[in-house]
Amino acid sequence: MDTNPSDLNIDIFFCQQIDPAQDLNRRVLEKELGPRIKFFPLPCSGRIEPLHFLRAMESGADLVFLVTCPEKACRYQQGNTRARKRIHYAQKLIQEIGMDPERLVLVTTRPPLPQAIDQLTRELLARTPVKGHSLLRRL
Repeated sequence: MDTNPSDLNIDIFFCQQIDPAQDLNRRVLEKELGPRIKFFPLPCSGRIEPLHFLRAMESGADLVFLVTCPEKACRYQQGNTRARKRIHYAQKLIQEIGMDPERLVLVTTRPPLPQAIDQLTRELLARTPVKGHSLLRRL
């Protein structure tokens, strides 16, 4: 049973380098989708820890995205490589407890930067199938 992404609680962690005007751009989408979507800008996607993903899911997120800058375009050299390793580790953890690891989604943007985070999010939501709400919502 597929669910419309606009019915889901979605958390989006993203590198601030992707969209310098992210404050303005993300507010457009936040107004449209209301409290169901939350954006978490990061100074670098490599600063995220697996615990951040787990906490997001514990707090009710049905789907969590991590959006990184393009390969070899990280301002801090290896931020997107670290981010990839951390999301894969978090996916293994949630799979061990019986949840779908596809609820944590890594998105590596393509050049050129900057890209509007609201437009990027719309594209992600349009192409991301999710099967219902998270099991943690029922607890």
